[in-house]
Parts: sequence; structure tokens; C-alpha cells
Amino acid sequence: MRFRQDVEPTARSSRADLLDRVDPEFGFVLRLLTDRPDRQPDAWEVLEADADDTTTGWRLSLDHVMLAVPFTSHPFTSHPFTSHPFTSHPFTSHPFTSHPFTSHPFTSHPFTSHPFTSHGLPEYGVPGSGGRAPVQWLGSRPVRQERPDGDDARTPSGAVRPVVAIVDTGVGTHEWFGTYTGDASRDDGNGVVIRDARLPDGPIGTFPLAASPEEDAEIGGTSTAPLTGPLDPVAGHGTFIAGIVHQVCADARILPVRAVGGAGVAVESEVIESLRRLNRYHQRGLAGHAGFVPIDVVVLAMGYYHERPEDLQWDHPLSQVLATLRESGVAVVVASGNDGETRPSYPAAFAPEVDRRSDPVRITCPRDTSADRPPILSVGARNPDGTTALFSNDGPWVTCVRPGAALVSTVPTTLDGPLTPSVRMKEKYADSHRATIDPEGFQGGFATWSGTSFAAPVLAGEIARELLAVRVPRHDAGDATVEGRVRDIWDAVTAATGLELGGAAEPG
Repeated sequence: MRFRQDVEPTARSSRADLLDRVDPEFGFVLRLLTDRPDRQPDAWEVLEADADDTTTGWRLSLDHVMLAVPFTSHPFTSHPFTSHPFTSHPFTSHPFTSHPFTSHPFTSHPFTSHPFTSHGLPEYGVPGSGGRAPVQWLGSRPVRQERPDGDDARTPSGAVRPVVAIVDTGVGTHEWFGTYTGDASRDDGNGVVIRDARLPDGPIGTFPLAASPEEDAEIGGTSTAPLTGPLDPVAGHGTFIAGIVHQVCADARILPVRAVGGAGVAVESEVIESLRRLNRYHQRGLAGHAGFVPIDVVVLAMGYYHERPEDLQWDHPLSQVLATLRESGVAVVVASGNDGETRPSYPAAFAPEVDRRSDPVRITCPRDTSADRPPILSVGARNPDGTTALFSNDGPWVTCVRPGAALVSTVPTTLDGPLTPSVRMKEKYADSHRATIDPEGFQGGFATWSGTSFAAPVLAGEIARELLAVRVPRHDAGDATVEGRVRDIWDAVTAATGLELGGAAEPG
């Protein structure tokens, strides 16, 4: 169960015995043990019994499972290669009589006449319809303002670059982001990624390093099925997010915080602890301690639903750590979720309720938004044609929508899953090979993918860009006071979204 301190009572332990172990702000983590080896303890039974116990002023709640899962289809259940165009290929009925460019598998392709019998959300998981798939990038890399003295923290004008913390799987090896090996002493961030950020007692994020590089979500990406594959559902997820931030605001610095692995499943209490550690790092940066920098924007691309409507009252630990960050001048941007639901997903639904039909967007219920506490920003996803993506969660708690379907961004060049091209042979006229596309070969460093996970960093990059626009004329990092940082965040949020404080002068 949830909260900060670990205690391991038996199922018979008294609640009163634990009172002296309770943190007044964050409580504790309760891990149940059983007296019967043939039966596992049922946390739900404890939760129900706790609801009837009025002997103490505190309550228990389940430690939520937070998911960071965009659309990725499993090749063995829904892959186009199970109903592949090459089984009825134009080369079996000669290309000059039924030419591949006139009746090509890509005009009646399983991605347009889809193997799923019911169209809709599943389509986004298929390569060609927005699912994770390798692509080639022919453009130049984002243009970054470099200083002659090599100071990566400042622009040529002297303005301190905004720092965007990505609480996710990490950031892998890529020409834009340098080298990632899992060993901070060997890693390089190419001046963009802050790879050596740590607290005195260890990394900021609490998710442990993988037992082997092959199982690291940002190196090999095969932790969920190491013997058979395919790639993990969120292999390369953090790098993809980093690439979006970098495309939108090339002059931002990126701070990876490892809080989830390749399966895309995180424990809420561990995410809370990672955020609390990030705040500790941020506070040291505000105080000017060597080796630390203040954080400007946090991207959180994971969430959960409540088991019961009344569970909202027990969300204090997560909402409080996010409030603490915002009160110290950090913008918090959260993905709204990918289930096509109006049911609130948290922490996105901590955002104030807004009226997106108004111009500009208007706050209708501020919740805990105030002049001293900028809003949590909840972001839905948009299709390439400007329509809202079918999978995007929605409701009055969604602040805005940003591009989030079939986006192109970075993935680690080390990702090369066990799936192979359907055809591969030696080249006849050159010393190389010819083949179909390798569905899990990302050596080129770029992919398409879909999810609100990728809409959120678009907005995060926009806010970073607006912050930099404020700082450049002043040649500084913004106002040195917390009050000034909060004011700058509000200005950046308004410029990026149109959202204004309005009448929300007090916390809701």
C-alpha cells in the first residue's frame, strides 16, 4: 500500500502501533505479510476493513499502478505480417501486369484495410497507422545556439537555458543526445542531456538499472520477453519524448529521471519518491549548490484511474509533491491518457477544469491553482490533420491538445529487436544486402509513434521556448526569487496555451 516509509507488520498488527512511524505529510508504505504460506494477503480486504475503522485520523489507500503505455501492437497477435501483403504479393502476379504501384499492397494494405475487424483505437498501434515503426529522417538536426566558450548551460546571450525534466525511462544513445550506457561515468549528453545529475545518496529516479544492457528500456529494450521478444512496449519511450522537446525547443536542456522500465508499469509510491527526489535536486539548484540546477518544466507521461470515486481523497501524496514543485517555479505537464475515456486519469485530472470552447481558454474550476501555484497542464493528442486523436482521453480537466499521433522523433540507435525483415538476401550488384524493412531495427535513430505521452512534451517544449524568450532580453535565468520564477511560469503558460489565472486567486 501507499506512502513513504516502509513497514512490514503482520496482518494482526495494530494500527495504533504504527502511529509513531507516520509522516504527517506523506504517510508510509505498508507491505502486508501473511501468517499462512498457502494464501497471499488481500490488500483490498484490508482497505475495506480500514474504511470502517474510526480509531485513528488517517486512512489507507491502494498504491496505484501507473501506466506509461502508448500504442504498440504485438507482432504475434496483431501484426500485419500475420496477414502480410507478401503472401499475395504483386510479384506472384507479375509487376508488369498488375504493377505494384497501381495495385500495390500499400493501397490495399493491412494498415488501411486493417487486420483488426473493428476499426478505431487499435489502429494506432500498427506501423503505418501511428504505431512504433522505423522511419528515415532527412532533415537537419534542430539548430541550437552554441557559445564559443563551450558553456552548455547558457545561450550566447548569457541566458540560462530552461531545464526540462522527463520522468520516464531515461534517454538513450542518439547523435542528438550523446551516449548512454547506464554508467554515468562513461555517458555523454552532447551538451543537451544532463546525464550526471544525482543526489548525494544516488540517482534522482528510483527505478533500478537493468540487470543487463539488453534489458534496459533505452539500450536493448527486451526486459519483458528477453528470450523471444518483441521489444518492450515502451522501449525508447523516454528518448522519443526527449526528441520532441528538442525539436520544439532546441535550446532547452533535458534531465532524464528514471521512474519506469520497458514494461511501462510503475508503482505510484516509487513515482512519488522520484518526484520528491527531483524536488530536492531542484531546491539545491535554486540555492546555487555546485552540481545542481533548477528545474523549469517536468513532463510526466503516465497515470492511473481510481478504483472508487471516493479514492480522490487519498491522492494527497502525489498531488502534494506536484504542488510543491509548482510552488517553487516548475511547470508540470501531464499526458491525459490513451483510452478514449472521459473518466478522469490522474495526475492529469489534478489540472483545473477549463472551457476550451472559449477564446482564450478559460478556467472554470481552479482546484489548487492560484497566483502562487501555477496549474498542472493536462494534454490530449491531435492527429496530423488537426482532428483530436480517437484514443485521447478528454474532459474539462484536459487543458489543451497538441500533436500526438504518428509523430516522428528520436529513438536509441541501440534498439534492434529480435523481429527481422520478412525478406533479406545478398545484393547482386554491390557488396551489401537488400531486404524489406526491419520492423524492430531502429539503428537509423528515428521512428513514428502515437500517444498522449508524446503530446505532453510538445507543450513542455513550447513552455521552455517561452521561458527562454523571457530570459534572453534579460541575459539571465529569470527572476532569482521563487515568486519571480512562479510569475515567469504563469507568463509562459499563458503564452503557450492562452490560459490565464483570471478569478482563480485562491486555491480551489
